[in-house]
Amino acid sequence: MPAAKPEEMTHLNAHRLVPKDHPRIRFRGQLDLLQAHIVAAQLALEGERDGEVLIRHLEDILALLRQVMRSEVLDEPLPDETILGLTPEELRAQSHDPKTYFGIDPMTPPSRRFGRAYAQINLLRAQARLAEESAVAAFRTSPSKAQRQIMQVMNRLSSAFHILMCRIQAEVEHAR
Repeated sequence: MPAAKPEEMTHLNAHRLVPKDHPRIRFRGQLDLLQAHIVAAQLALEGERDGEVLIRHLEDILALLRQVMRSEVLDEPLPDETILGLTPEELRAQSHDPKTYFGIDPMTPPSRRFGRAYAQINLLRAQARLAEESAVAAFRTSPSKAQRQIMQVMNRLSSAFHILMCRIQAEVEHAR
């Protein structure tokens, strides 16, 4: 009979036990937390103006995060994907130049005047940034191809959430 797994250890993969505070395990926890926040946001967005569009975008992001989790566990490359239907270049351009793409000033501080949907997406953006930091901590030393892809996707996610925030803010400001 195999020895019992110590409570402070968990499986990194089928053959390796690591402490539960191992950087890769922490990253998996951040992915779990981000997914939980997305599901909660989807529920909160039900009935909100443009809520169904946002819920669909969040469902696509959830699917991507599930692929990230699989890639991390199995060290498999991620398929090339867009986020919000945008390439990495388009994500970067829109998130860095909201004046051109959305007609709003860059670096506008978050505000309750932009509404509930905006607040929900801002929470997701902040959580995505924490998950990205966790990915960098887990993979910064000699990352595999899959791990480099994961870090890139995590970086793009916060940009995607920022773009959603810009869209919401632009709609609020242009409705005035």
